[in-house]
Formats: sequence, C-alpha cells, structure tokens
Amino acid sequence: MEISGRPTGITVLVVEDTGPLCKMIGRMLHDNGYAVLEAADGAEALAIVNREGGRIQLVLTDVIMPRMTGTELADHLSQLHPELPVLFMSGFAEDPVVQRLTKANGRFLRKPFTARVLIEAVNQAVARAAKG
Repeated sequence: MEISGRPTGITVLVVEDTGPLCKMIGRMLHDNGYAVLEAADGAEALAIVNREGGRIQLVLTDVIMPRMTGTELADHLSQLHPELPVLFMSGFAEDPVVQRLTKANGRFLRKPFTARVLIEAVNQAVARAAKG
C-alpha cells in the first residue's frame, strides 16, 4: 500500500553484520516510509522471522557474514517461509557466490549504494513478491 508514493505497512528485515551499516540502511528505509527490523546475523534473522511471522514482507541480507551466509539464510527461509522474498547485498563483487547471485536474478544490490538505489531495489522486490 502506498500513500503519496511512500510505502506504508511494509516491514523490511535488514540483516547486516556491520552494526553502523545496518543502522544506516535501516535509517534510509525508515526515512522512505518502511518499517524496519534489524538483525546482526543469520541466526538472529531466523529468530526474528519466526517471532514476527507475517509482519515481514522482505528480507534484505548481506551475502558474506560470519556463522551463516546470506545465501544459507535464504535457503532456511525458503524452507520455513517460501513466500518471503530475499534481496541480497554485498560489497565483494569478485566473490563467486556474489557473481552467481548477480547473474541468476535481479535480487542483488552491490555495496556501496545510494539511498535512491536501495529504495528502488526494495520497491521492485516488494512489488515482484506482491504479484506472486
């Protein structure tokens, strides 16, 4: 749902192991009308998704994180909540996993990105998910 071109009622879970970056991304989303939840790693993200249920419309996750990568998180989520879309982000363009994600789908953001690029990617991911 949008009011004056700004999304309302849409919650994004940001999963990023670099605390200040997680806060900055969350602030960019919040300033553009999104509700934001934050997780420092994949395990915390899974706990939040299980606790918050259908409140989350999108997971925005870093690809390369300690303990559980973003792709491992996405694999878990696809089994537990197959309807929940995942948008990946990474600053490691040369990593083979990142290259595969970039080629496989449009669900990837290369860091660093501007607020405008972030919001466009999130809007597109939410719209794709809404269409089914």
